[in-house]
Amino acid sequence: MDSMKVSVIAGTPIDTQMGVDFLISKGINACGYSVSSCPEEQSKFQILSPFELADKIRKIIKKIKSENIDTILIYCNSLSASVDMDKLSIEEDIRIITPLSIYKKIAYNFKNIGVLTANNKSSAGIEKVVQSVNSDCNVIGIGILPLVVDIEKGISAEKIVEKFSLRNVMEFYNSIKVDVVILGCTHFPYLYNELKKYSEIPILDPAELMYDMIYEKVEML
Repeated sequence: MDSMKVSVIAGTPIDTQMGVDFLISKGINACGYSVSSCPEEQSKFQILSPFELADKIRKIIKKIKSENIDTILIYCNSLSASVDMDKLSIEEDIRIITPLSIYKKIAYNFKNIGVLTANNKSSAGIEKVVQSVNSDCNVIGIGILPLVVDIEKGISAEKIVEKFSLRNVMEFYNSIKVDVVILGCTHFPYLYNELKKYSEIPILDPAELMYDMIYEKVEML
């Protein structure tokens, strides 16, 4: 595994570095490429300029291929929901792993899923991919971009949870008895320990499962 190199594409320099650090912690050599300078710019790109965003990612992919790297990790839920990564993967002939790949794999396990995301486009993207696999599954999503902004500012998880009444959010999910709450933004593991204090149900961080998909490929080589 040490000889393998994976490129990380994410929204901002901070979540890109989070993805790189995550892979390095797993013993995988990684390099990162961000598509935006800040969360607000990223969200505007995704909602207002999806074609421009797709073109920017395609240019990054070509650079990655020129470096003889054959696996890309999209370390950003909202980015995955805004651009057809499956199409890019086929057209550019490169392996792309996204959080949506994980949701497609697990969708059939659940009847009701709570999703906490950076914006509602991401919530809609997760709902679409889940229901493409399991049309009977209900996805109840909440998008809160300011969470991402405050995480990037380094504000403590405890203060963020209090500021945005996330205890109430978790208690809402408890009360409607969802099967799992998905952290539908790669920034949100930062809040995991605080959210867990108020959750009676499992909280899923897709990063570990994305790593498993990389590992499966390594094992096959």
